[in-house]
Amino acid sequence: MSDNDSNSVLDSVKNYMIPNRSDSRKEKFRKIVFLFSIVVFIASLVQLGLFLRSKGIEEKYSSQMQEYAPHLSDEPSPATPAKPSDPDTTKKTDPQKPQAQQKRTIQPWANKLINKNKDVIGWVSINSHTDKDGKPYINSAVVKGKNNDEYLYLNLDKKYSMSGIPFADSACTVDEKGQSDNITLYGHHMGYIGTGFTHIHEYKQGVDFLKSNPVITFNTIYDNTNQKYAIVGCFIANAFTSVDNGSIFKYWNVRNFSDKSSDFDKWISEVRKRSWYSSDINCTDKDKYITLSTCSDECWGIRWVIVAKKLTDKDDLDKIVQSYKAKPDNDIYFPALWVNKLGNKKVYYGWDY
Repeated sequence: MSDNDSNSVLDSVKNYMIPNRSDSRKEKFRKIVFLFSIVVFIASLVQLGLFLRSKGIEEKYSSQMQEYAPHLSDEPSPATPAKPSDPDTTKKTDPQKPQAQQKRTIQPWANKLINKNKDVIGWVSINSHTDKDGKPYINSAVVKGKNNDEYLYLNLDKKYSMSGIPFADSACTVDEKGQSDNITLYGHHMGYIGTGFTHIHEYKQGVDFLKSNPVITFNTIYDNTNQKYAIVGCFIANAFTSVDNGSIFKYWNVRNFSDKSSDFDKWISEVRKRSWYSSDINCTDKDKYITLSTCSDECWGIRWVIVAKKLTDKDDLDKIVQSYKAKPDNDIYFPALWVNKLGNKKVYYGWDY
């Protein structure tokens, strides 16, 4: 092709795409819309590239973190019997004096995590809910920051991350003396990326999924055996009063049932009133609980929340699972915004919604 031919082609392209004075109003409008469409298309390609790159980075980091996952037994290790010569075996105790509370110690499995980040308090997982390769979707270290904003976009290495890392409410306690009666854990809903607490949204799909995945494991850095929690309730909650006509259930503020502000009966009643499922699981103020909380994108200002109770020797998990039932929509409390937008009913679009 000669230079003249090349120039002719370029001129034709320019005339087709770029508005000029001789064009009619309709032709100018067509060219402007065409150019705008090209800009949008290019911007979309750039965004898609950035998204795929970020998705790869987040997935890779999440995979690398699995090397720190604890591998604990469900049963406690046999206690080492005291030697006859041990002074502690002959020391008499005064039954009238309260015994000093034994301090908990950080377990060996947690040392690498603590060395990496001193804010680590434990590990959370749902081992039954896995991808096609058999890897749990939720299997992560848990940290506790100075406030509830610190780890929104920081990973275990305290570097920027879209997914952040699951973190405990900063007002909760997890230390050598013990832990809060109810610990709220927050995690992002990451859509197609799938990290954070994205996959707890699948508990919306029905009672059969709950029956197949009834247990959440949460081990603090002081635990040397798996601590299993059976799910008590799964529900939609509003994070702001404006979303529910001035009403709000501050589930994250209920931590220690001995506190006057933490009325156990009122709390567990709210959990059951809002839950999409019912069960025969026995819950008392002497039990320990965890609460998983993440955004629910169907409506603005809505959270998807799962409450689970630490299993005791008196709990029969098989009977608990058998007792799970889907509640009728009319028996479930939904925030006003949810009702106005989606109706007074359970809705599940998928975790990637």
